[in-house]
Amino acid sequence: MVSKRLKVAVVLSFTLSMAVLLAGGWFMKDKVPPYPDQIVSGGETLAVRDDILTGQKGFQKYGLMDMGSIWGHGALRGIDFSAALLHEYGVEMRTVEAQARFGRSYESMDTASRGAVDAVVIEAIKKNTYDASSGTLTLNPAQKTAFKILVDRYAVLLNEGDMSMGIAPGLVADIGEARQMATFFFWSAWAAGTTRPSGETTFTNNWPYDPSVGNGPPAGALAWTFASILAFLCLLGYVMYIVHRYRFFYGTGNAAELGDRLAELPLTPSQLATAKYFFVAVILFFLQTSMGGLLAHYTVHPDTFWGIDKLVQFFNFQWAKTWHLQLAILWIAAVWIATAIFVSPIIGRREPKGQRALVNILFGAILLVTVGSLTGEVLGIKGFFQGKSWFWFGHQGWEYLELGRVWQIALFGGLAFWLFIMIRCYSSIFRDNKWGVAQLFTYSAGAIVLFFGFGLLYSSNTHISIADYWRWYVVHLWVEGMFEFFAAAAFAFLLTTVGLVDEKSALRAAYLTATLAFLGGIIGTGHHYYWFGGPSFWLALGGTFSALETVPLLLLVVRGWFEFKHVQDAGHDFAFKWPLYFLVASSFWNFLGAGVFGFMITTPLVNYFEHATYLTANHGHTALFGTYGMLAISLMLFVLRIMMKKSAWNEGLLKVSFWGLNIGLGAMFLITLLPVGILQVIWVIKHGFWMARSAAFYNQPLVQALGQFRMIPDVIMIGAGVLVLIYIVTTAMFNLRKATIKGGESFPD
Repeated sequence: MVSKRLKVAVVLSFTLSMAVLLAGGWFMKDKVPPYPDQIVSGGETLAVRDDILTGQKGFQKYGLMDMGSIWGHGALRGIDFSAALLHEYGVEMRTVEAQARFGRSYESMDTASRGAVDAVVIEAIKKNTYDASSGTLTLNPAQKTAFKILVDRYAVLLNEGDMSMGIAPGLVADIGEARQMATFFFWSAWAAGTTRPSGETTFTNNWPYDPSVGNGPPAGALAWTFASILAFLCLLGYVMYIVHRYRFFYGTGNAAELGDRLAELPLTPSQLATAKYFFVAVILFFLQTSMGGLLAHYTVHPDTFWGIDKLVQFFNFQWAKTWHLQLAILWIAAVWIATAIFVSPIIGRREPKGQRALVNILFGAILLVTVGSLTGEVLGIKGFFQGKSWFWFGHQGWEYLELGRVWQIALFGGLAFWLFIMIRCYSSIFRDNKWGVAQLFTYSAGAIVLFFGFGLLYSSNTHISIADYWRWYVVHLWVEGMFEFFAAAAFAFLLTTVGLVDEKSALRAAYLTATLAFLGGIIGTGHHYYWFGGPSFWLALGGTFSALETVPLLLLVVRGWFEFKHVQDAGHDFAFKWPLYFLVASSFWNFLGAGVFGFMITTPLVNYFEHATYLTANHGHTALFGTYGMLAISLMLFVLRIMMKKSAWNEGLLKVSFWGLNIGLGAMFLITLLPVGILQVIWVIKHGFWMARSAAFYNQPLVQALGQFRMIPDVIMIGAGVLVLIYIVTTAMFNLRKATIKGGESFPD
């Protein structure tokens, strides 16, 4: 049913792309910024390696990547420590050099004298004085003075706080630990300012943009931006040709008849046991969107919550941001897990004995991981854990991978158990056919399990750039790559199950989409590496291949249009109209959020100026919730329509929730995320990145006003979208049909 060419294409694209990404990781391990054994100046030891490593652990332990960022990776409202220290490093050095060379303050000198001081300072910052043979980083007198001033300044900041930056008083109670964290920040600034041994660019490829310290776009950024656009256009043209040449996405179905039959499908005990997953998922969805609303308030008012200052200091920014991200992953994953479990007996046409018990055990495990990880993250932020326990039970410190390692391992085990629960229902189907819709759906689920496991390949002692290399296997390849694979497989399974598309057409489209997603998405992960201490070859690999990620997203829009037409043709009585409308919405947001907004910011030259601005948040919100959130809701409604009594299915409320969520998301990017992001990029170009991430930017009247207007989409999304969806799911819980097939029995023919 699937051509041999498509089978070979999907296997080769995955295998070769993974080989390139893994090989790139192997070669980058010796090219990351070195941790000096000691930092010295004039015979004085200023810091040692352990200070930097302990400081890095403190940055992670207190969840500062969910309040600020390093090299642009992390939260977007707070301070970027590497950019801020790099800029202040130059300021303090100019102060010292001006006094030493001219006996005057830098501000009082004429333009020519300032230019002379600037040249001396930039030359000193750019000169790499690290001796690899002895592991020693040597600073000149001006650098030494700047080092001491900055370490003192940021240690006090972490200890005493500054709510204008979202840093609560007493964030780091131990001033000694705060000094080590400040030393780590200095090291990150040094790596962003000094050149590699090759002498071409800094360790972060000249990022962040700050002309005062000599940082500007690397020459390769422009060249590879052209290459990425050319590659995108060529692949797009070729794909459009083969889509029409071989009539991908074209096919016929029997939607009305199959839809009615599916809605009355006999139910099993394990299928009904999945209902509670959906109820928990929508509650987590409500909490997640509430955290998003709170973060929007903190963006414009980081120091108070409607006059309650103590609440902000207690329920701080990194707490809200951590939960906002983790809850998003948890509720979407819960829906996908429950859906896959629900359809497994349908695929296998039987209910294995003990299946309901296994589903209930998995549900209990997921609840334990959810409550345990969310609680541990907060305790970690509050400094509850000592020694190494913070990494295992508290806040791991990585955006999207905040949960402690124990909970991470437990979740990985739970995902593997989920795969076992699925396959025990229909393992026999692989004997005769390994390339069908159900098989593809299973492979995509297995990929989700496998790629989450890559997040276990680093420890608390791993170099920050190497740990981030593995982190993006989860954040990009898992969330954006394997979720894309799962989405394509879920689309195919859902469409063929309800009779909208014949299996041959759905499979061809799914395999083509997966092939292109692997080709662009896997190697394209490299576009996250080149500003984070990775070598410059990622500019070529990541910059070029990340542009190709847009092509399969365009195909999903084509598919979405055909689905929409199929739903219309099926008539108003089609049982799965609203699940399919959410599926179409997922296609639309995939195109706009992941495709348009993603392509807009990932070409190297644009990304250089845009990196870590609100344009990234604009892409993240419209892509993650717009694509995978809408898909999760679509799958949930698909299952609930089968499980619940027809009389309880409320088309009117579904319409309200559908438009509430979509209008809310649309208003969010139109009113706040996109305009603030554009304004922020303008500030980056005019003033430097450090200024665009300072409180001065967010305190502008226009930015404050746009932040206040954010209440409009939040109210629409939560009020008309999420709360109505909770009511729909709650109603379903009280209107479930009865199970007619027992454990060990098969479905009737």
